[in-house]
Amino acid sequence: MGLGLLVPLFLAGLAGVLIPILVHLTRRKRRNVVRFPSLMFLRRIPFREQRRRRIRHWLLLLLRAAALAAVAAAFARPFFEDSEAGISAGAGPRELVVLLDRSYSMEANGAFEEAVEEARRIFDGMGPLDRASLVTFDRSPQVVVRSSLDPAELGRALDTVAVGSGATRYGPALGAAATVVEESGLPEGEIFLVSDFQLAGWRDDDERPLTPKARLVARRVGRVEAASDWIGRRAPSDLAVAGVSLARSASGGRERVTASARLANLGADEPQEAHLVLSVDGDEVERIRTSVSASDAATATFRPFTLSSPFTRGTVSLAERDALAANDHRRFVVSPGNRIGVLVAEGRGAEGQASFYLRRALEISSDARFDLRFRRTRSVGATDLDGIHVAILNDLHPDDASLARLGRFVRDGGGVIVALGPGASWERQGSRWESLPAVIGTVRDHGSGAGGRLGLLKYSHPALEPFAGPRSGDFTGTRFHRSRELAPLDSAEVLMHFDDGVPALVEQEFGRGRVLVWSSSLDAYWNDLALQPVYLPFVHGLVEHASGRTETVVEFAAGQLLDLGDPVALESAGAPPESALALAGRRDLIAISPTGAVLPVPDPGEARFVALDEAGFYAFRERGAEPGRHFSVAVNVDVTEGDLTAIDPQELLARLTGSTEGRSPVAALADGADERTSGSSAGVSELRRADQERRQSLWRWLLFAALALLAAETVLSNRMVAVTGGRRGRKLR
Repeated sequence: MGLGLLVPLFLAGLAGVLIPILVHLTRRKRRNVVRFPSLMFLRRIPFREQRRRRIRHWLLLLLRAAALAAVAAAFARPFFEDSEAGISAGAGPRELVVLLDRSYSMEANGAFEEAVEEARRIFDGMGPLDRASLVTFDRSPQVVVRSSLDPAELGRALDTVAVGSGATRYGPALGAAATVVEESGLPEGEIFLVSDFQLAGWRDDDERPLTPKARLVARRVGRVEAASDWIGRRAPSDLAVAGVSLARSASGGRERVTASARLANLGADEPQEAHLVLSVDGDEVERIRTSVSASDAATATFRPFTLSSPFTRGTVSLAERDALAANDHRRFVVSPGNRIGVLVAEGRGAEGQASFYLRRALEISSDARFDLRFRRTRSVGATDLDGIHVAILNDLHPDDASLARLGRFVRDGGGVIVALGPGASWERQGSRWESLPAVIGTVRDHGSGAGGRLGLLKYSHPALEPFAGPRSGDFTGTRFHRSRELAPLDSAEVLMHFDDGVPALVEQEFGRGRVLVWSSSLDAYWNDLALQPVYLPFVHGLVEHASGRTETVVEFAAGQLLDLGDPVALESAGAPPESALALAGRRDLIAISPTGAVLPVPDPGEARFVALDEAGFYAFRERGAEPGRHFSVAVNVDVTEGDLTAIDPQELLARLTGSTEGRSPVAALADGADERTSGSSAGVSELRRADQERRQSLWRWLLFAALALLAAETVLSNRMVAVTGGRRGRKLR
């Protein structure tokens, strides 16, 4: 704490303190005049009195000198420079905002309890006209109490806050606090950021200016032995279950799931050992002991378990709790029947083994993704499409009855892929199928030798997006000898072109489904695509896109939103396709949070978003329905939050103010002092000396002190005169 002077020139007025001293030293004693007869006959003899002059009334002198000194100091306009206590002592009304970090990293080292107590101290120090707000934050801010004059209300709000499951983001929280200060009618504002200051919580877009009214006060909590250990270094070890991958397989008509967990050692300087436990629907399946090196990760694979019930809940957990319990668990929800039913209908007139490569590509899948059926036929029967999501017409020209069935199949959400090999004779059909995205023409020859090649590909399309990156697959090496002419409709989309500009792959949505036409064969007869490395992922992506089904999300991150009004989103979240549509339109739907709280869901027709803020399992069912295996999703924390490395305070100051003038923020935080930053013309300006002096108004107190001293001097001097006069009167008598 330092004492500053706004107008130090007025200290020259302290020279006035010499006036009462000179008065006390030069003031002569009054003589009483005594009348006497004529002295003309007396001889005049000079008389000199050389008595040493001395100060007799010290208290009176000190009172007069102190009063003059107080007046001179008042005109010099003193103030406590850069002192929170000094500012608060004489400041006008302020808008205080406490940003309380509730991310799950605050669970470590008792940081959250320390943060709550720090917030209480801030609220207890409010002035009589101050207003305060409590804003908790993790990934997003939440205003708990806004602009309250009652510290008791703020204290009660602190009793309700708890550590959450979200990760830290400082930018949105600072923006919310700046908004509260800016919208306040009070002239000044202070933002207290109470956090463990994780480096992982800062983003490049967080470097936004605060309002010029805002003054930032940093309060770090959850320190280890020395604050310097947290600056740019890693905190003590924390083991985290960073992820779980699920591999499906079919055995004896049953689905089997093999879970593999990834264990990360965050910030440790030595290897760590731990027990990982796999539980399915609350029952322990297997326990594995594993070791992970310092600042590394290891993978543990559990034995397969049978998947027989929908919405099966699984958890991989650490058997021993460590610094952060939130990332010691990884949850997932998985249901059987997630495979894509594929019908490969090969025409009887097709070349031999026309579907060999196609069938082999669909049979090769690490997670048994495709449930393949094969028929060599001239038509598609009434029962052939039962349980099928995608029908591949490979060198097949179906009859009118089959086309009618396929039309209904597509309208209801199915997908059809038409491969125009040598046996397909669509160009001779009298009436074109209404679902086709293009008019099919005659066979064209790409010439001898190298043949034709693919040119322009639409890599932004979901079926081709996996090939967009470098070294992710090259179609240009494929040679085409023959293909069929395609004339796309205006409503169709061309996904692939040959190098001469002729369409090679065309798509069109029809009803709730889609139809794709491939102008060549899917074997090695008219092209060599089946011999290229891109063939298998291309076929997989084409079939998955045609099915309209996305890969099931077995887990969500805390803070995500789930749209209960979108059947596609529900299906990707694990809801069966046949019930996703019904679930999206169901009324009186409620959500059960991991803590058992009932969360109402808006009715159909409104925005039906549910915030998945808590880690654990959410269940969704109709109000009043019996508990059971209802639609469920798993929510996990962001594992990056487990890295407790603290941000460098110097970098913090630079990001918020654009400068690092003044006392070193590293030293300030290392010795336990508070680091304060304020706004500048660029966004967060420094609190001016004049503003500090005006807010404190110490000169008023100095003038009051001067008046009090002068009043005391007057009373004391009058009493001394009265006492001296009384003594003289007694002597004369």
